[in-house]
Amino acid sequence: MTVNEPIESLNDLPKKDFLLGRAEACRGCGALIGLKLALKIMEKNTIVVSSFGCMTLLATYPQTVLKVPFIHVPSNPVAAASGIYHSLRSAGKEDINVLCYIGDGATYDSGLQSLSAAAVRKDNLMYICYNNQSYTGSYTSSATPYGAKTATSPKGYQYFRKSLAKIMASHNLHYVATASVAYPIDFVRKLQKALSFPGVKFIDLLTPCPVGWGFDPSNTIEVARMAVQTGAWPLYEIENKKFSLTVAPTRLEPVERYFIMQKRFSSLNKNEKERIQEHIEKEWKCLLRKKYWEVSEY
Repeated sequence: MTVNEPIESLNDLPKKDFLLGRAEACRGCGALIGLKLALKIMEKNTIVVSSFGCMTLLATYPQTVLKVPFIHVPSNPVAAASGIYHSLRSAGKEDINVLCYIGDGATYDSGLQSLSAAAVRKDNLMYICYNNQSYTGSYTSSATPYGAKTATSPKGYQYFRKSLAKIMASHNLHYVATASVAYPIDFVRKLQKALSFPGVKFIDLLTPCPVGWGFDPSNTIEVARMAVQTGAWPLYEIENKKFSLTVAPTRLEPVERYFIMQKRFSSLNKNEKERIQEHIEKEWKCLLRKKYWEVSEY
């Protein structure tokens, strides 16, 4: 796998795009932004494997907006990606990147078993979960945050989201990280670093969905940024078991500022907001102490 020169600013990003601008995706789609950035780093020697979800729209036969191979696997995409990796390895083509760009529903839930198995086998896969915290932006997954309304939780989801990055770190991977499309330099630096390691590398990328979350498409980056600034989506990396916060606000903004930007949190009452704020603050204290594996009380 090829790693580009260090990226210091957006001006340093490669100019060539491998994702064309006429994608049949929603306006303001965070997942589309994430894939565009990822392919700028991974470039043409990449095979993208995806599953059911928003990115299905990128390659509707016989058309595609990608300049790299794209394989859509409705069920068990990681098993397919592992097969591709082993086939390339057998053919002596180990310089080709296999990128799993898969949503949270097919990562956190239906695909977790095969992802875990690939991690145990140390298959050389780059795995990015484009995380819009729900199936196709509208249905509850175990990545859905507490209190968020979806089509299947109309009164607000009543559980705290799963911390999948911590679960993947327990597989003793060389590299695990969280990222956000609001911090593109942080994301691409993590991707560059990840590509230098063998085995499965996992990045959980927050990609807000204007339709499912309920905000204007022009505000995707602002919503994603506020998730980080409030601590609702902390940015960190675990490199060879060493934990580091990569974006650390000097003071967390009240999570209420994040809630009011989205319709999906409109049903939260005062007690629920206070409970979420308390949960975030407890987790943040654990992260500051580099005790990322500690789980605060729910």
